[in-house]
Amino acid sequence: MNYKDILVFLDDGKSNEVRVKTAIYLAKSHGATLTGVSIELMRPEHLRVQDEDAAELHMRQFAEQLTREFQETMDKEGIEASTIIIPGKISEASREMARLARNFDLVMLRQPNPDKENYSRLKEFAEDVMLHCGRPIFFMPYIGVHRIPCRKSMISWDGSPGATRALHDSFPIISKSEEVYILVVESKKANKEEAMIDELLMHLGRHGINAKPLYVKPAYEIQTVIQNHIADYDIDILIMGGYGTPSFRQKIFGGVTSSILESMITPILMSH
Repeated sequence: MNYKDILVFLDDGKSNEVRVKTAIYLAKSHGATLTGVSIELMRPEHLRVQDEDAAELHMRQFAEQLTREFQETMDKEGIEASTIIIPGKISEASREMARLARNFDLVMLRQPNPDKENYSRLKEFAEDVMLHCGRPIFFMPYIGVHRIPCRKSMISWDGSPGATRALHDSFPIISKSEEVYILVVESKKANKEEAMIDELLMHLGRHGINAKPLYVKPAYEIQTVIQNHIADYDIDILIMGGYGTPSFRQKIFGGVTSSILESMITPILMSH
């Protein structure tokens, strides 16, 4: 039960080094091949060139540098790897990234930093990739938190199709975890019966996963409950579905999902 083919997004953010480090660990522990992806015309945070032609040349050179350094690192680590540069700007690259991602087991992206100028562009990019790729996304916090190996995993569970997809997409990780928790936030819409916890625990047990349920009747917002339990149980990774109501873009970064991703303190594996 392993990830064998992992797609890794590359940029100049603080989390990039740790994201690559995490990808290396996953590749070695799962026997996976890595593919590093940069975007041809993604403006680096440090770029201060005003002339547009000069700026585009710098961006192309930087995209080449990112993929070259990634390949050199993988060669030193003895990991089978390749690189891809997606043409165009980040606003144009999300659909191609999603198309590429469909033939990978896992996609590693970064959490957008709300304090940076490129926040809205990266948020829209991540949203589009998740919406259209149909693959699990491993979000790395922008502060560069490295929580691999994931000894303690927590699944945010409500019995929904999104949570179900995320859970099963996470099997290669949670099957290697020492502790797995199922967090059930009880409400009128999600209770023990609807979540089918007993059936879920039996299903996980058949895969050799001994999970512990945590039932919570919240006195505050669900996202706060989730974050508190991550801290209280020293969780290394959160697994959750990409929630959201259907709309023109089926915005998955709304409500609980948005709050969790904006304030994430640990990596998140999310499926939509």
